Amino acid sequence: MRRALAVVALLFLVACAGNKKADEGFLADVGSMTKEQVMERGDALAAKNKRDEARKYYSFLADSFPNDPLGRRAALKVADTFYNAGDLESLTEAQLRYKDFANRFPNDPNRAYALLMLGKVSYSQQKGPLRDLTPLREASTNLKQLVQLFPNSPYTKEGQELLSKCLEELAQHEYLIAQFYANIGAWQGARQRLEYLYANYPDTTTAKAAAPLMEKVNQQFQGPTAPPPTPTPAG
Repeated sequence: MRRALAVVALLFLVACAGNKKADEGFLADVGSMTKEQVMERGDALAAKNKRDEARKYYSFLADSFPNDPLGRRAALKVADTFYNAGDLESLTEAQLRYKDFANRFPNDPNRAYALLMLGKVSYSQQKGPLRDLTPLREASTNLKQLVQLFPNSPYTKEGQELLSKCLEELAQHEYLIAQFYANIGAWQGARQRLEYLYANYPDTTTAKAAAPLMEKVNQQFQGPTAPPPTPTPAG
């Protein structure tokens, strides 16, 4: 097994040589290890926040053994190193890698983790209910898949909690715009926003809080109450 890994490592380094000079010690390291030991080395480096070095070991496993369960887990760990870096460029790279995993391996149980992380990456980029809603919508889409496809996954509870936050902020967006329309007397626009809120986010706290505004808006469409008839004098 180790001899086979040495051959794979050599091919891996040759493939990387066009982009950068390979670490001379890397070939000796992985060539003398089992796959499991390569993963352990990556984990040890990641635990010390040596993300770039850890990524080299994870990438070796992911690229060399793409259909091996260990190689697939390593592919997710490569994405994790980018996610944990936290800057926008790294988050974008992490998002691409989690998405690639979720699309390439639809039946892999680790897809649940990839969907959770896609949700977390998108949510980390949201700017609030009155800004661009794309990150919130992307997050909710992936988290809904997680909850629906993997109800018994250990990642589902966290996914459901984050999904609830996403839906709450999306509902808040509709409520705030409805409130604005009501303040300027654009009652039709306010009613449309509230109806959309109730149709799409009925279980949110925002939907419950919007009830007084909905009642106020509805009153604008009921028309004036007819006066009572004038009594006819008896004659």
